[in-house]
Amino acid sequence: MTEGKTRAWPKVLLWLASVVILIGMFFFGMFLPENNVSLLIQNLLTAAAVLVFLYLISGRKTFGFRNNQTGFTVRRLLPMLIFPLVFVAMGLISLASERPSLAEHWAVNLLLYTANMFLVGVYEEACFRACACDALLPALKKTRHPFLYTALISGLLFGYIHVVFTDFTDLQQVLQFFLKIGQLVLFGSACMLLYWKTRNLLGLAIIHGLNDFLPGFLSEIFAFHEAEEEGYTTGDASTTILFAVQLVITGLCFLAVYKKVGRTIDYKKTLEEW
Repeated sequence: MTEGKTRAWPKVLLWLASVVILIGMFFFGMFLPENNVSLLIQNLLTAAAVLVFLYLISGRKTFGFRNNQTGFTVRRLLPMLIFPLVFVAMGLISLASERPSLAEHWAVNLLLYTANMFLVGVYEEACFRACACDALLPALKKTRHPFLYTALISGLLFGYIHVVFTDFTDLQQVLQFFLKIGQLVLFGSACMLLYWKTRNLLGLAIIHGLNDFLPGFLSEIFAFHEAEEEGYTTGDASTTILFAVQLVITGLCFLAVYKKVGRTIDYKKTLEEW
């Protein structure tokens, strides 16, 4: 093993430690009361921890890329919001049919919910894009396809933590497991392309936060009939169809990002300068 690789692999361990901290904070949140204030505390602690790990991995360059590319990053990833907007449309249909009253303390809850979803975007993008790239690319520098391996490794781990509680005795949930991981690998890979191009974390966090914010924000404003809370995967065939549609949409969005951004990256130069 070369001296460069020897220095690179501790950063990989730091990245994996940041993933463990992220997952650990999720389990810590299970012992907190189920409200937006408790969730805000959990997300603030998680974001702070992951950003510390990002600094340990990347050093001073962590916050040194003020390249004003936030708008560019957001514009290129806007198509990723097509699917969440479907949930907004469904919510508006429910709003018209149910005519629910305003939820109690809706304004405060909406503000807290917005902050929570943005923080999720910050720490997941910091962990699975910034930390992953800055740790894995130097370690995989001598391999034939370091960018591809980096995107796959971080993307698969990013996808798995969202479906870790899948019941593998249920065929529908097994199908949903693979569809969801595939969709999140494509989502993460599109974000990776933008990060390689711009090293702009804020734009990624904004789109990621909006992706999480849009499906649920109406429930913070209106008192809809409460549905039974479920994880990502369920035993319903309708969820499988939904995930399949989401995978196709995300795949098309990824291809658009690759065409507009991925093909313009000088990968050799980027790897040398990383």
